Amino acid sequence: MAYLIQHQIESGHSLGVFDKEYEFKRPESATNSGKLYWDVDDEIVSVTKLLEQMDFPLVSVAMAYDSFDPLNPEKLVDMMAALPGFGPAMGALQAADQRNNSWKATGPGQVLFRAATSTRHKYEGKGIMKALAHHLMRTAAAKGFRAIQIECVSDAVTHVWSHPPEPFHTNLVSEINNMDVMAKDGSGSTYYPLRPAKQRLCKLYCRLQDSTV
Repeated sequence: MAYLIQHQIESGHSLGVFDKEYEFKRPESATNSGKLYWDVDDEIVSVTKLLEQMDFPLVSVAMAYDSFDPLNPEKLVDMMAALPGFGPAMGALQAADQRNNSWKATGPGQVLFRAATSTRHKYEGKGIMKALAHHLMRTAAAKGFRAIQIECVSDAVTHVWSHPPEPFHTNLVSEINNMDVMAKDGSGSTYYPLRPAKQRLCKLYCRLQDSTV
């Protein structure tokens, strides 16, 4: 997971929102402009405690990277093992993608991949995710990118990216239901890693400039 986040930070295309009026819970946090106090060995810690241990002003992120500088699959093996449903779900979305290769980037600065977003619980419901998405669209367009591609696993994220501000337009590239996502266990038997949750997953292509989809 660290590699995934670091790659997107170093891309220069990821965005963050900071609370300029944030009050630190501990003096040592203020000294370092924020600090994370998670105990990675505590496997039964509650969500409430995890949030309490996050003492920094960063409240929301929108992670992205240039598709022409792709992720290294070999460095994602541990993450895929920890999230056994992720790989099969992304594979199913890819299998349902019927486009030819004309949409793909042939060089840097053409197609941006938006890979993750998250807002801390206290700040949810304030429109931050939508504002970040729209800002990313505008900044990417200003940099010359012709499109942003995003895989959505949240209805709220899907709605925002399906209805971009003018003059941008979004196409639905593929969609699946997570109930249908299949995987193989160590013995080769098929199972459904994302059940019993019910969620629409989709891939969207937001056109920032005139281009072929």
